[in-house]
Amino acid sequence: MTRHILLPLDGSTTAEAVIPYAVSLARATGASLLLLRIVTPGEISQSLFWKTTIPAELRREWTEEVLARTNMYLASVAERLHSMSLRVSFDVQPADDAAAAIIARAEHEPGVGLIAMTTHGYGGALRWAFGSVAAKVLHAAPTPLLVVRSNGGARPPVAEVAYRTICVPLDGSLLAEQALAEAQLIAARTGAALVLISVVAHTDDGAIEAREYLERIADQLRARQIDARARVAEGAPAEQIIRAAEAEEADLIVMATHGRTGLQHLWLGSIATKVVHDSALPVLLVRAQDEEALYQSPVTIRHGHPEQSEGSCATRSDSSLSLP
Repeated sequence: MTRHILLPLDGSTTAEAVIPYAVSLARATGASLLLLRIVTPGEISQSLFWKTTIPAELRREWTEEVLARTNMYLASVAERLHSMSLRVSFDVQPADDAAAAIIARAEHEPGVGLIAMTTHGYGGALRWAFGSVAAKVLHAAPTPLLVVRSNGGARPPVAEVAYRTICVPLDGSLLAEQALAEAQLIAARTGAALVLISVVAHTDDGAIEAREYLERIADQLRARQIDARARVAEGAPAEQIIRAAEAEEADLIVMATHGRTGLQHLWLGSIATKVVHDSALPVLLVRAQDEEALYQSPVTIRHGHPEQSEGSCATRSDSSLSLP
């Protein structure tokens, strides 16, 4: 099945900052792009009593006018992407709750394997494009989510970015390793190198063990013709992940985040959120499944060792951006 990358746009240059990164992933994985514009009542009218005080005919006229403008906007973006020989479709969808509509579209649209959105990336409190919409999508998206720091409002060129080095934070758990499937796919198609990162505490004597673990996985990746190397750091996890990625001149961070069942793991949840908030690099978040859900596929990298049996674990049984 053809895979799609879902790009929610709101007409702003902030939201469009994600486009070059999504374009590169689409070309690398053979995916098509689905541009989505959610139109809420608040965009049509500032009235708090939209459904009770404004006549139905006037509401209809205003809605049709906004939808027409929005269709023209998405058509212009799609035309630019078509000129790059990409497969692109677009849709405008009225909805009361933008975040819920994006999540539902990702769940029910056949073949959607990734959502790509932009964050504001300003200092202070975590603030997102679309207000709180992207934050809600982060916590409930059914697919991997690519989040990209805004470039400050300058209109982004419709061009590709290079993925040459990809950092993958790992902590020895099967949950964190679920990010490897997505990272391997991108690396295999782009020729990017994978940098496997583990962070230990200053008082921890597990640095040697962590490096041995990473090297085992790196050896397996190299056997698959993927350039891979290990890096161990000491300190606060989110801070050291970002520092390591910057030192490696990485183009992308791929890491797991907690699933809907409330998994709370060192590398998951809050650590992923801090990396997204503080890093200037794009971050691809892979929603981790609990370990019981993983015992359904025959092949895995488990704690650095390949295993194969009828009931063994899998890093990901169905890679979202599957090779066509």
